[in-house]
Amino acid sequence: MGQGYARHSRVQHRAGDFGLPLLQRAVDAVVLPEDGTPFRVADLGAAAGSNSLDPMRAVVDGIRGRTGEETPVTVVHTDIPANDFNALLATIMETPGSYAKLPQVFAQAEARSFYEPLFPAAELHLAWSAIAVHWLSRVPGPIPGHIYCSRATGSARRALKEQSRSDWETFLAHRARELRSGGQLVVLGGAAADDGSSGADGLMDAAEAVLADVVRQGLITPAEYARMTIPTWNRTREEFLAPLREGPLAQALRVEEYDLVVLPDLLLDRLRETGDVKGFAEQVTAFFQAAFQPSLFSVLDPGRAPAEADAVAEAFAVGMRSRVAADPEAVETHWHVVPLRLARV
Repeated sequence: MGQGYARHSRVQHRAGDFGLPLLQRAVDAVVLPEDGTPFRVADLGAAAGSNSLDPMRAVVDGIRGRTGEETPVTVVHTDIPANDFNALLATIMETPGSYAKLPQVFAQAEARSFYEPLFPAAELHLAWSAIAVHWLSRVPGPIPGHIYCSRATGSARRALKEQSRSDWETFLAHRARELRSGGQLVVLGGAAADDGSSGADGLMDAAEAVLADVVRQGLITPAEYARMTIPTWNRTREEFLAPLREGPLAQALRVEEYDLVVLPDLLLDRLRETGDVKGFAEQVTAFFQAAFQPSLFSVLDPGRAPAEADAVAEAFAVGMRSRVAADPEAVETHWHVVPLRLARV
């Protein structure tokens, strides 16, 4: 993800605010390094880096507040190889006031999925991940008649849920190995209510309907449309906690605190203040395109000319803006988030 994501990630940034108090408590509780060795922190799923600046600054300031000196801090931002690391590093290194401009702070990046090993055993003091673990390592299969996990039923739903369970346990197992004793893990996870709804279901229904219109226009083939799936699963609070109740993960990681937060719809609140329907439709469409369009359009036939792919993207944007403007209340979105803080036993 690159600059487009950075410009349209206010929702993710707002969600991150709910994780900062947990992160600050993690910094207060973490076992500090000895003998002047660097404090090592991982930012897992960094995307374009715009939502990493405040959390990593809080870590650096918090650690130095505890030690009273310029303790060396190494921050490693990770994401999948397809991420735009040029945009990420430009954000981290060039933004005025960035934590990376502080003395004795060393910012690095690693191109690897957090469902794989990322660090040597017992190397990390702290790990942070915000609005990233709902992305799956793979899509077990398409969702018949829809693009979004909460609308899956039957075997498709069971397969997605099982993939999510496996991915989450894999993520936790790697972090348990990588964290030092007394280390801290803070996760802000895209979540669902107990009934499986994520709070974005109306938005996803609108996007699915627009894609179906683009198929009818002949710009997307039925086969391409059938493959389109947003590769996510929003876990319930119980799904987040289940592997930490018993077994090897429960022996390695202790749950310190958790919650379930329902976010406000910032864009709709703004519309209600201003009455600017066109601006609202532009913002909702831009957010959806930045966050989800790359995944959806990655399954377009590889032989398509760039002009054809551009035509598909333009038709989707036009249709999405029109549908959102026609019924803003139908796409009211209240994302669910689980803030979770764990300690390495």
